[in-house]
Amino acid sequence: MKSSIALLGFALAMSPVLAAADQSPTTDAAGSFPRPNFAAMQQMHAQLEQIHKQARLQLLASLTPAHRTLLANVVGQLAISPNPDRAVAARSLDAALSQGEQRSVLSVEAAARTQSHNLMEASRAQFEASLTPDQRAAMQTRMESRANGHEGMQAQRTPDPGMILLDLAGGEGHEHHGFGPGGPMGMPPPQ
Repeated sequence: MKSSIALLGFALAMSPVLAAADQSPTTDAAGSFPRPNFAAMQQMHAQLEQIHKQARLQLLASLTPAHRTLLANVVGQLAISPNPDRAVAARSLDAALSQGEQRSVLSVEAAARTQSHNLMEASRAQFEASLTPDQRAAMQTRMESRANGHEGMQAQRTPDPGMILLDLAGGEGHEHHGFGPGGPMGMPPPQ
C-alpha cells in the first residue's frame, strides 16, 4: 500500500510540469533533481490512456444492452440532478447487474488497475535510476510525508461494480474512484 501511495506522490509531483517541459537532462529550479524524461512520460500517459480505453470497451461489452442503456440513463440523471448522489446511483446499478456482469466489471477494473500500476512502477524505477543516492533518499522522504495523509483513504476503497461503471462514464468525482488517467493513480491526462 505504501508503494502505491509513493507512486501516487511521484505521479502527482511529476505530471504538472508536462505542459512547460523540455527534454534536457538539467536539474530542476531548486537544483536538487534532474528533470524527468518528458518524452517517456508522455508515452506513459498515452499507454495509460490506451489501457483505459481498452478497459472501457471491455466493460461495456460485458453489459447487456439493457444495462448499457441503464448506465446511460443513470449517468444522465446524475448530470442534471441538482444534488447528485453517486453512491445511490452506484447501488442502483449494482442491484440491476447480474452476478456475472459484476464479476466481469471487477475483473476488468482489477486488470486495468494492475496494468496501470505496473506501467507507472516501471516509469518510476527508470526515473529513480537517474538519481544519485542522496536524491533518491530525498525523494523517498518527500513521498512518504505526502503519503501519510492519504493512507487511510486508500485503504478504505473497496471496488464496487456500480461505482466503477459510473467512473467509466466520467461523471462527477471520476478523478477519485476510477482507473486510468483520472483514476486512483492520480495521473491527469496529458496536456
